[in-house]
Amino acid sequence: MRLTRRRALAAATAGLGLLAGCTGGDDAGETDDETESTGSETGTTTATTASPETTTSPDTTATPTPTESPTPTSEPASDDESDPLVTMESVAFSPMRLSVEPGTTVAWENREALQHNVRAASFDDAATDWSFQSGTVGRDGRVTYRFDDSGVYQYDCGIHGSKAMCGVVVVGDASYDGTLPCE
Repeated sequence: MRLTRRRALAAATAGLGLLAGCTGGDDAGETDDETESTGSETGTTTATTASPETTTSPDTTATPTPTESPTPTSEPASDDESDPLVTMESVAFSPMRLSVEPGTTVAWENREALQHNVRAASFDDAATDWSFQSGTVGRDGRVTYRFDDSGVYQYDCGIHGSKAMCGVVVVGDASYDGTLPCE
């Protein structure tokens, strides 16, 4: 009798597993196309998409984050290889500090198997208020952002946190001599 109860319990458990698989999430509204993330405040951002304005990179998934954009730029971010480059490697951004002129597009490129992202952060009072959240960036993936206004733009990796991966882009005549949480 005991063996029969075990079989009945095993069959019921397997049946529940199959039922749970059949009733999982609704795919309504999802598409197979990659999407474009649009930045706000002072710049335009791009992530891997099928649009002609962006770079297509392997293993990159862009997730749009709705943001208000009071003064967006109509010019697309550049995907020129001469853009200043910040690499994501060994669970760190390199360089951690980058200075550029207004109107410069900065590219972040993942050079390791771990996935990363780039998101706006504010580590101290010197930070410029900006809104940016890239999608997940896989190996050899790239995301860009055009910085049009002077300021101190702090960021981190939302996956690994600001103590592990953080950085700052200092634009124009702004300066930053603070300590980043990942230093």
